[in-house]
Amino acid sequence: MLAALREVVPFDAAIFHAFSPRVSLASAAMKGLSPEVLAATQGGWDQLAVELGALRELANARGVASDREAYPAGSKGRARFVDQVAKPFGMRRMAMVHLTVRGDVRAAIALFSRKDDAFDAAALEVLRQAAGIIALAEALLVLETSAPRAAAPVALQCLDGRLTARQRTIVEHVALGHTNDQIAEALSISPNTLRNQLAEVFRRLGASNRADVVRLAVLTPS
Repeated sequence: MLAALREVVPFDAAIFHAFSPRVSLASAAMKGLSPEVLAATQGGWDQLAVELGALRELANARGVASDREAYPAGSKGRARFVDQVAKPFGMRRMAMVHLTVRGDVRAAIALFSRKDDAFDAAALEVLRQAAGIIALAEALLVLETSAPRAAAPVALQCLDGRLTARQRTIVEHVALGHTNDQIAEALSISPNTLRNQLAEVFRRLGASNRADVVRLAVLTPS
């Protein structure tokens, strides 16, 4: 499937997976990536999930999204994307494809390119049209083979008893990669109030950064 996809949307590397450090890479399909090297990075995927939150959120909404759409040039998000994702993988551009059947994200495909002009609007439209067919094919394969699958959650529920209900809600937003401003707006509180509440979450979990919050809190797909 990845080989066929490369014929219509050129890319240098790709992975088809649930994108969770708790899901074995044995279930992944890859092209242009070393399974051994990728496996060595899996312990840091919680942090990557935070850094890629804006891209995943756009992919949830649109089915397909690119780093160019999620991280505008000159933004802090762009700088973090370059440092945490692009440079470590030796790539310049990334596109995320969510494979959704009846609202259920069954898996995701991440495409990478070394070319700065990759994944333009035309390529994203091709990927958007292909995503539905690929998702249906994957669903039929699972049905026919009774193979287990790990869905990529579009939402997470925090069940950590160390936190209050409001604090658990904040953790859920952090786990999805939302910024402080986005969380404050969603909760109808000021950014300063949110920062104070987030600091208390850090204290209760023993976290030193947002990636620690995702790693240390008790989270489950919802």
